[in-house]
Amino acid sequence: MGACLLLSLTPFLAAARDLPVNNQLALTSVAVRGTNLTLVAVVPAGLRQVTLEMRPTLDAPWQAAGVVEVPAGGGEVTFTMQKPGEMQFFRLKAAASVASVESAGVVSAEVNYLTVAPLGSAAAGPPDSKGEAAEPEAVFHFKGMVDGSDRILITREGAFWEHAHWDWPQGAVSVNGRQWNPRQKNYLTTAGAAKFLPECFSLEAVDLERIKGRDVVALERTNDALIVYLDDTPVGAGEYEFKVHFHPARPKPAAARASTAATLKIAAEIDGSDCVRITATEARWEHKNWGWPAKVTLNGVPWSLEQTRVLQNAGTNVFLPSGVDFSTARIISRKGRDLATMWAEEDGLWVWFADNPNGSDYYELEIAFGQ
Repeated sequence: MGACLLLSLTPFLAAARDLPVNNQLALTSVAVRGTNLTLVAVVPAGLRQVTLEMRPTLDAPWQAAGVVEVPAGGGEVTFTMQKPGEMQFFRLKAAASVASVESAGVVSAEVNYLTVAPLGSAAAGPPDSKGEAAEPEAVFHFKGMVDGSDRILITREGAFWEHAHWDWPQGAVSVNGRQWNPRQKNYLTTAGAAKFLPECFSLEAVDLERIKGRDVVALERTNDALIVYLDDTPVGAGEYEFKVHFHPARPKPAAARASTAATLKIAAEIDGSDCVRITATEARWEHKNWGWPAKVTLNGVPWSLEQTRVLQNAGTNVFLPSGVDFSTARIISRKGRDLATMWAEEDGLWVWFADNPNGSDYYELEIAFGQ
């Protein structure tokens, strides 16, 4: 294949839809636009001015990088600066506008901005046994300890880490050999104008290679991004290693027929981690850790896992109509305090549930086909 062209950078929207701000001063997203870096912050009421501060190391002094005035009543503010060429730590420092806030001001949690090499190269791999050049690919190679629930949002501009439950990773993790200390809302990107994931690699044509890990590593496609979920529900921390392989975009074959329009709602009381493999003929449940699910239904069809781990899509247990194209699957709603996600291929899909907090919780995942 030909050389990969590095096109102009597009914004990185860092999963702000799920970031709880709890009325606190916080950086909620980091965006790359060309050679500029944009940071968005949420500011509570009672603050009049916010300063963005940065430093390259934990022991370096903080330096002001920008100052903005806060709208009356608080709200969202944006900082734009030249994209740093090396790792930086960012934080916000705000001055109070009312006497009820301490005169020393308010300081946010830190955000760690780390630069790495792009995930892929333009060159094809070495020839295979038949003498044919291997397809080029980009690889996100992760190694580290995980203790709880975390997710990594990967876009063309960078990788954004969000922590949900229990402890942060013990020490640094590594991505492609680069040490990464995933403090709250960490951001991993490239220096200069090079994209983290070059345009010639697809965010849709992706394979997950699990190398090590005792619990859940799952992928989810989303708008112009890929989410990697890490859920370690056993006690203590577990060692994880995996590779996400990004391939060049592949033209989709013309469908022989349109998919039957349908929805599938999977509901259960979850306490631990579980995986469901769904095809046109059956659903197969695999339980991983802690208590077995209860009150399981597929489109209202009750499923007793004590009696069978396999539910045939036939007779009185039909949960999906015939003619469903699984490659058209998309999540339209979900409920639950931790993980409920889905990964679809042409011949079926995988559904993952994980509940890390103590006790159990009720989960629903609703998936649409052919819509």
